[in-house]
Amino acid sequence: MATKKKTTDKIRESLIKLLKTTKNLDDITATALCDTAGINRATFYYHYNSVQDVFEEIYRNVEHEFADFLTHSTIGSDGTPEKSFYIKFFEFVARNADICRIIIKSGTGAFLSRALESGRYKVLGDMSKLFPACPTSKIDYYYVFVSNGFMGLLQYWLNNGMRESTREIAEIGEKIAYGGVAYLGGD
Repeated sequence: MATKKKTTDKIRESLIKLLKTTKNLDDITATALCDTAGINRATFYYHYNSVQDVFEEIYRNVEHEFADFLTHSTIGSDGTPEKSFYIKFFEFVARNADICRIIIKSGTGAFLSRALESGRYKVLGDMSKLFPACPTSKIDYYYVFVSNGFMGLLQYWLNNGMRESTREIAEIGEKIAYGGVAYLGGD
């Protein structure tokens, strides 16, 4: 069992490596993937039916981990936003940095759309608890603004070598999200 996992890990890592240099998944052949992974085609086909199957497995794993991440509370016991939520988010991104870059670069719409919609429901529920008198439409506008800004922050961080630690980038995101323009004038 450990050998099978090691082989499939090698195949997935090799596909990510190839995707970094190739814009289109359809341009990656099983032969190229096998060469990169250092395995033969029979081994590849023992584990997968196609290169697309490998990508879908990677995609599902990241999507599952993201869905699990969204189950964590974003509101502390004192009723204020939970600071560790941002740190956990950027730790998730750091663990999956290569595939996140690929998803963002390729604009893999289905994943991003589902992730943003899941995030919307999360924010809507949490902000409704924090601001019970606030209309849903106002929270939706807040979410659209903040989520698009977060995507930009995330993309900038990934594309610039993740120079800031997950804690530092989480703090930047949190301060901007909760403080808006006040972020620019403060510490």
